Amino acid sequence: MKRNILYTGLIAATTLLTLGSCYDLDEMNRDPYGVEDDSYSGDNDEEDIILDKPVNVRYANIDLNYHVKDSAAYKKQLADAPAKFRKFLYEGYYNDYQRTTNLSHDIYAGYVANNQPKHAGKAPDYNYTDGWSALRWSFFYNDRSSEYRDLVRAYKFNETPEKYRNMFYITRIYYAFLALANTDTYGDMPFTKYAQARVPKTNNVAYNTQEEVYDAMFLMLEQAVDSIKPDDASQYKIDKDDICYFGDANKWLRFANTLRLRLALRISNVAPERAKKEAEAALNNKYGLMTSNADNMQTVPRHAPVEMGGEDSGGDENGLAMCSVAYGGESVLSKDMEDFYRNLSDGGKEYTIKKGRKEEITKKIDPRCLICWYRNNMTSSTLAEGKDALRNDFVGCERGAQAPQISMDPLQYSLTRTVKDGASKDLPDDHWFNYSRPTVWLGYAESLFLKAEAALRGWAGADLTMGAEQYFRAGVKASMDYYHIAAEDADNYIDGIKALKDGTFQSGDRERILEAIITHKWMAVFPNGNEGWADFRRTDYPALRTQLSNFSGGDVPNGKQIKRLLYPNSESQNKFFQAHPELQTANTQGTRLWWDVSDTNDAAGNRQQPNNFR
Repeated sequence: MKRNILYTGLIAATTLLTLGSCYDLDEMNRDPYGVEDDSYSGDNDEEDIILDKPVNVRYANIDLNYHVKDSAAYKKQLADAPAKFRKFLYEGYYNDYQRTTNLSHDIYAGYVANNQPKHAGKAPDYNYTDGWSALRWSFFYNDRSSEYRDLVRAYKFNETPEKYRNMFYITRIYYAFLALANTDTYGDMPFTKYAQARVPKTNNVAYNTQEEVYDAMFLMLEQAVDSIKPDDASQYKIDKDDICYFGDANKWLRFANTLRLRLALRISNVAPERAKKEAEAALNNKYGLMTSNADNMQTVPRHAPVEMGGEDSGGDENGLAMCSVAYGGESVLSKDMEDFYRNLSDGGKEYTIKKGRKEEITKKIDPRCLICWYRNNMTSSTLAEGKDALRNDFVGCERGAQAPQISMDPLQYSLTRTVKDGASKDLPDDHWFNYSRPTVWLGYAESLFLKAEAALRGWAGADLTMGAEQYFRAGVKASMDYYHIAAEDADNYIDGIKALKDGTFQSGDRERILEAIITHKWMAVFPNGNEGWADFRRTDYPALRTQLSNFSGGDVPNGKQIKRLLYPNSESQNKFFQAHPELQTANTQGTRLWWDVSDTNDAAGNRQQPNNFR
């Protein structure tokens, strides 16, 4: 269905007043490309720069192929770099997490469900909601791209640029990481000029195809890994303001290689030869991939103590969305995830349900469930005490369920297991979601599942030393270790995994093996809906229920899963967008991205056998 952008914008503006506190009028009026850049004069000339001939043709589309007329102008930028870099990292994924991610990606991934009346019929139910879903686009272009531009220009245009070599390329690694989340949300987007730290004219911003965006991200990672000198003691380090790796260049290198492998697998169905080439380059790189949970790409919340890298202060971050008690239970356990907690393994950890004064029932479940979720029917008093309702069980809610078929009382379902006191700094193992808990965006467990799939596809590399089954086992164990699950409980769960007991990995059926890998990977990357949704669209695994309600107005065909978010309504003012009808025609939430080569369901809504080996 062709989307009428101007009509959509009118509807969004008309309904804005009915959407309550989740909207911010100031955010609605922001220009997503409104990065202040007085240097711009004309389509291709910036007043304060002189364009140079590219030094390296291979990197011509991503390099800063220019020099500045007055390098002194960047001295202040250099002095401000530590604080700006900290903000760049912190806001990169946390920024307004509830509206940019939790009410969309986390639900579309199948992790959580929404049963809040104030959110019903909006983004969680496939009704594009510009005041929420446009924010990711706006933050990327209006905020993160501005910070990136200032940082890399400051690192390059100073009296001793070699001193800042590592920081220059580390910043570019992270910017590519942010670009991945943006393009995997929307598809085609403006990028190469931004990668060059140049700001196009705001009313005529050229788009790159998603394939071109991926090309640029691969090159940025390749160049960074080849350029960073981790053992060079003369290199400037930010240390504590690097709230991801605290100045450890080797960890940034291992992250870059792992990210490159993630990107390679993302394109494995649409460009298998390119995927193999990029994957093997990452797997053969001398710095290797992540080696333990200490390499996890994570950001420390502002709520965390200073000694953890936090600021002992508030912040609009993931904790505010996933610590559901604070919001009255806005994130509830999905029925899909409940089923997977119960059914992927015959092992797990025992828990009891009291049925009377002396009677009780004993069950087994994935031990991660016991620390991440409360049972249902919590009360204000049990929540205040942080204690389970022991007569109840873990209960998930189907995505898209609506009243009166279901209760719109979130307490009827399992809420995230949260320390209610937002000031808590203790990070207890039995209440995982906490305002101070760092959030992992790409972790060691994921890296092992990436290797499992790489091995399954027959790819090779020095860092690929085991087979798919061995990496699969290691990935599950790494996830258990991340959650501090006791070794006995983890072993019981792993020993009971059905895919390890029923001959899946000995079957020779690559689709069957891949389903096991991706399903358990999906469990391990929770609550990262960015990756969970992307993997689901790419592979059609895990086998998720089709959302019950569809308020997209035909944008997503009935019986289908949502494939992307619409471009923000503000793009109707972009002359490039206006001049390219193919962008407008493809601008539906049912349009597959470049790397998403097939639908999960057929036209009748019936799940089809995926085909991930072309």
